[in-house]
Amino acid sequence: MGLDSDTYNGLRQRHPRSWGKQDHCADPRWLTPLRSRARHKNTTFSSVRASSRSIRCMVARVRRFTLLVVGAALFFGGIPTVPATADFVIAGAGWGHGVGLSQYGAKAMATDGATYEQIISRYFAGATATPYTTLHPDEFISADETPLWVGLRQQSESLGFVVEQGVAELCFDVTNFCVATARPGEEWRFSRDGHGGCVFLRRPEESGPVQVVGPSLDCVASVRPGSVTTTLGVPFKARSYRHGILRFRQAPSTGLIQTALEIGVEEYLRGLSEVPESWPAAALQAQVVVSRSQAIWNALDRGPADTFSAEVKDGCYCNLRDGGVDQVFRGFTGETGHPRWIAAVLATAMQVITVDGSTGLGLFSSSSGGRTESFSDVFGTDDHPYLAVVDDRAAFTSQAGNPHATWVATYDQGVLANAFGFAWLVDVEVTEHNISGSARTLRLVGIVEGRPFETEVSAIDFRKALSLRSTSFDISTVTLFQDVPEDHRFAGEILGLNKMGITDGCTATSFCPGRAVTRAEMAAFLVRAFDLVPSPDGDPFTDDNGHVFEDEIESLQFHGITDGCTATSFCPGRAVTRAEMAAFLVRALAQTS
Repeated sequence: MGLDSDTYNGLRQRHPRSWGKQDHCADPRWLTPLRSRARHKNTTFSSVRASSRSIRCMVARVRRFTLLVVGAALFFGGIPTVPATADFVIAGAGWGHGVGLSQYGAKAMATDGATYEQIISRYFAGATATPYTTLHPDEFISADETPLWVGLRQQSESLGFVVEQGVAELCFDVTNFCVATARPGEEWRFSRDGHGGCVFLRRPEESGPVQVVGPSLDCVASVRPGSVTTTLGVPFKARSYRHGILRFRQAPSTGLIQTALEIGVEEYLRGLSEVPESWPAAALQAQVVVSRSQAIWNALDRGPADTFSAEVKDGCYCNLRDGGVDQVFRGFTGETGHPRWIAAVLATAMQVITVDGSTGLGLFSSSSGGRTESFSDVFGTDDHPYLAVVDDRAAFTSQAGNPHATWVATYDQGVLANAFGFAWLVDVEVTEHNISGSARTLRLVGIVEGRPFETEVSAIDFRKALSLRSTSFDISTVTLFQDVPEDHRFAGEILGLNKMGITDGCTATSFCPGRAVTRAEMAAFLVRAFDLVPSPDGDPFTDDNGHVFEDEIESLQFHGITDGCTATSFCPGRAVTRAEMAAFLVRALAQTS
């Protein structure tokens, strides 16, 4: 998906809340996929109300579907596959950070006949496509035949490799001394020798010890292909590589080995294959141009190998990583079985996104939530104004076939509470939106260290913590008790009592928060809260016989917390006073301590 906000480094219920009484979900207009979802302060978009209701109707439909699934499973004897309970329902759209190219939007446009240039123009404001050699004729990216160093493995003691096809020279680069020629089927390893140097090791074809081949020298070495068809297998990566030189370098701070593949730009592009091979040619070509732009932008930003800083050398000794903050490089393995991707690389040779006479940053994700995100909203800077909010309704058409057009995730409050440092979480609400309509800020309300607490969390951090598909979502809180809304003064404490198993309410759906507590209920609360053992024998009171809380009442007496309201009575139906409650709590705390 290109860069995401958490890895982009250097670029910067039952009763849903406030949905109203009118059944908008019955109106076919609210059943269409999300288009424009702008819900931002001071916005003038006419689709504000429609987008809000669309998300909410999605949640309602999912709940109805859940009931149908459960009912059908019970009727036909199946097992429901939906969660039995959920405290929060998150309904969203799209997948990825949403900045730049929408892959499913590009697919739909290409299906409708758009060229890759038109697709680039749609998703990158004011951009065109130009050969990077024209934009940067004197820089290393154009002047060097193999300007890219792709980090394959970092900070290792050794790296194993196999010559799968052709031959390769195994050389130490400082002295340009080659110790051996590796041939097909031979298994080799470049390794530290334990004395500050490095050696090449060969595993014999027959059983026996690994052989040291050549002298031990500085850990600056390479595996150089003997022909254009030489192919190296790297078991650690479970991939094969062609077109480049395997380079070994030493991390300055640790002395461990950094492994990179030195390769040309177009050869690097051949090993990406970022979208399915079956997609229209123009969609593949647009993706190639965006991928090439991202690679070149990052390589220019990080510089050539002979200018790497100590920090870069310690990080990966590369100007592109294999995955992480950069694109996944599959090498020659990625080329195999992807002839149409290779054709797209050839058809767009050297073409990059061009903005103001320079290479633009090529970002992409699977799809947005209906409108793409601006770079500034996601990454926090205004460095790339051409990465702006654009209409991505194409990603929601039938031509797109987008499996991420809508999605739903359900969570128990305990999962969210643990993720954000709460004991219990009562309410989560989106309080601020980006221009695109995606979530920007959320308010979390609950209990922390026994006290009510609320905090704000960015939607980006919220998505990261829960591994959500995107930040284009809304949240519905499923109310535990119908008579305790999320904004009730003691909603958090009541939730806590329920989650600790102290009470399930006065009915299956009610807590009766305004009703007084009887002495019998108080007994049950204390026994469950302090895990008091039951009384082994005796029947100290005459007025609790057969009472639903008789065991709990006798447990209080056994532990010395109460002697009753008289010598032989407990008065289980009488309301407990605040003074009595104080005495009971002090005595219970003394018992448990």
